[in-house]
Amino acid sequence: MQTNIQPIEQLFDPVFASAYLTEHAPNFAASHNLSDLSITPIKRNIGEKFYHVVIRYQAASFGDILVFCSAHSQENREQAYEALTFINEHGFKAQKVFLPKPLFFEKKFNAFFYQGMEGKTLLTFIRKPDTDLSEYLNQTAYWIAQLHQVDTQDAKNFNPDNSQIKTILPGPERFLPKIKKLFPEYYKQIKTVFEKLVTEEEQSLTHLPHKYLIHGDFHPENVIINKTDGKISAIDFTDICLGDWARDVGGFMQQLEFMSAGFHSQEKIEALQKLFVEYYCTHRSISLLNEDWKRIRMYQIWTALRSAIYFLTKAPAEPKEAKAELTMVQQILKNSTL
Repeated sequence: MQTNIQPIEQLFDPVFASAYLTEHAPNFAASHNLSDLSITPIKRNIGEKFYHVVIRYQAASFGDILVFCSAHSQENREQAYEALTFINEHGFKAQKVFLPKPLFFEKKFNAFFYQGMEGKTLLTFIRKPDTDLSEYLNQTAYWIAQLHQVDTQDAKNFNPDNSQIKTILPGPERFLPKIKKLFPEYYKQIKTVFEKLVTEEEQSLTHLPHKYLIHGDFHPENVIINKTDGKISAIDFTDICLGDWARDVGGFMQQLEFMSAGFHSQEKIEALQKLFVEYYCTHRSISLLNEDWKRIRMYQIWTALRSAIYFLTKAPAEPKEAKAELTMVQQILKNSTL
């Protein structure tokens, strides 16, 4: 993908950004005063041949609903724009929660602009031990249940590489050699579990009545709670694809446990996981069968394994964090039939 590296800096200039929004989102600009536009960099990684930026734009006329930009020199952002547009147009019931609104995708910067809300992540509240999390988990479960109930009959697969474990990037041809070289003590365990997961998922997907729109990276840091009305919203739509709803549920449960470690007892964490699943089932009007639980456990294992792979292959590596995730893999395996 050919992109402009240095010009991306222009998106951090209020004067340029105001004119840019007026050009690409004229209806939005016509109903808002952009003269006092201010900019807050959320992520600003810019190099000679690479960039990844997330920017928040704010003006008095915006109120609590701000404008965000997500731009990347190498990862497709158009599919996130298309996915969010589809969700907004195909029955997501947002009365109780907030659903971000897409504004436009611009090819020059590979940038996706959308309206989102100000707030703090669910993780912030999870790590305050005295916080009552029940209503936040209720809304979180409602949000993801609504996504899973969007009619996918006319949906394309917005991110096909992310649909199955075997094709999620980076693939085994990249991460396994690196782990074998740098952390050989973990190589066999990771390779064995990964291959089992691929086989198990391929078998389970053949029994799904249809594929669902899934978030693909649903965890407490990707859930935002509005500071004014307490409504929640999900963020980061780059991994949305067609897949198994159990992946979002299992992934959230696993990340909830990992991110809560050291802040809550294991008993409390398991109670929070149970509460989330109960709310989810209520909002979808379903009861979980043994086969559903098997798939949820499978994706819990995958989420922990994927995190371990990330910690071992990032620079600098974090083997201590990876070991904690792999310990969780073993704990879940003891209680599953994978």
